[in-house]
Amino acid sequence: MPHRPAAATRRTALGVALGGLLVTTACDLDDLDPRSDADPSASPTAPPVDADTALVAEVVADIDATLARLPAARSLGALPAELTALHLAHRAALSDGPAPTPVGGGRRLGAAPASAKVRRLERAHQSRLDEACLAAGSGALAALLASMSAAVSQRLASLPQGSR
Repeated sequence: MPHRPAAATRRTALGVALGGLLVTTACDLDDLDPRSDADPSASPTAPPVDADTALVAEVVADIDATLARLPAARSLGALPAELTALHLAHRAALSDGPAPTPVGGGRRLGAAPASAKVRRLERAHQSRLDEACLAAGSGALAALLASMSAAVSQRLASLPQGSR
């Protein structure tokens, strides 16, 4: 009696077809899983705040604080007005928001104390600009902050020399 190969049954054919279909579609089923890589806390309408945006906000706040503490000393000539204009220009480069109005007043300082106060204030501001420059993620922002630091340094060099 000759040996006859077993014929495929309908069940076997249907099982192989369904198994092949399952294998080929299984790769795409992971994409349909709502628990995959979706972050439930992320809002689809609000873009995430990046580190440079937060850094710019810090620098703008520092400029505002520096402007508020800048003494209006007549004995320093036009320097306080020049520094105010410089800081306002730097602020405008970083923010479209309205700049605070510089407040005059406070107690008047003589030439030496006013110069010393301005020097301390501007050195601290320049140091913070240097730190922000190093922390910037964007090369364009780092270059802008570095140029701001250099401008403050130039103004520091123009301070009267007697108050170092």
